Amino acid sequence: MDLRERRVARIVRDFMEAYALSDRIHGRLRSEDLEFAWIERLVGDTEESALYRLKEACHALFRLNGGRSRMELQAEELFDLAVGALFHEGMKFRESYYLTTAYGPRLERMMAEGSASGPLAEAFRRVFEAGRRRMLESESEVAELFQETRDQLLILLRQMPPTGAVARALVENVERTEAVFGILLSDLLAQVYGSSHDGFKLAAESLLLNGHFAEAAALLARDELQGGDFCEAAESFAIGMACYYAGDPRAALISLERWVSEGARGEPAWRDLARRALGSLVSTTQNLDPALERSAEKLAQALTASASE
Repeated sequence: MDLRERRVARIVRDFMEAYALSDRIHGRLRSEDLEFAWIERLVGDTEESALYRLKEACHALFRLNGGRSRMELQAEELFDLAVGALFHEGMKFRESYYLTTAYGPRLERMMAEGSASGPLAEAFRRVFEAGRRRMLESESEVAELFQETRDQLLILLRQMPPTGAVARALVENVERTEAVFGILLSDLLAQVYGSSHDGFKLAAESLLLNGHFAEAAALLARDELQGGDFCEAAESFAIGMACYYAGDPRAALISLERWVSEGARGEPAWRDLARRALGSLVSTTQNLDPALERSAEKLAQALTASASE
């Protein structure tokens, strides 16, 4: 996985986080139980803010011409501009909300007590009322911008070469992804990758490549991936490696034996990982279960023999 793939995947995650936060803020604002901490998580001038991270990442990545097509560059530029607009509109909402909730109640209390009156108090009241109007307008604008920016992100993802890193970012939190894009995950992957099967497969390959075997096994068990030779082999390998790291050598051997018996299909790196795992099983189980040790040795030999064929 190259650096650009990882950075695009990070942008996708940050966008979905920011979108979900904005949606939650919208609901809490309407129900009048919004806390400023939620807004700080969405927008601010530090890395703690999802929109700040998103803005900085987009500016750093999408303002470089890396030899991509003109159509892709235009899609990137438009997305970058939209994210920048989101950030600045979000900051306006943040400032107006703070003015409204921090200063407004104090002014109302002082005016009710009679301790604030005259031209200054009246001027501040007008500022407070204008701030509240701006707050509601900015929040509404942010919500609309998020939907339009989401649609532009979808255009951008369709034009980019398919990558496992981005597919993985889309599948790792199904509930959030479906809430953000408003469609089923399988339909989203079909839009981006041509078929849901291809999208899930890319994500599974990325998970396996990065050693997330339990997550890969769960993904490979989905109905969309049943029936293909690659996915059947990958599922056996993933389950075997997940069991190995979970400290269940017997279950690991069962799944790895199934994988080897099916031809040990998959990436060349899988064989190396499996051999190392089997070697570790031999060294750690020799005083516990001789039969398990013999099975691991035999399987390692079979794996080595199949690699040389």
